Amino acid sequence: MRAIKNQIEYNALCERIEVLLEVVGNDTPTTDRDFIELDIISDLVVDYEQMNHPIEPLY
Repeated sequence: MRAIKNQIEYNALCERIEVLLEVVGNDTPTTDRDFIELDIISDLVVDYEQMNHPIEPLY
């Protein structure tokens, strides 16, 4: 799977997630194309954030 290459791609995908969250809900079937797109993009964003914006433990 392709990874997010830079902050510009990251920002674009975060904006796309916001759009998809308006049409995908808890009742959206997992076979719905918007659900699938949201699932894939979310995984890419999480991977990018873990590599480039890690959250430090509070302790």
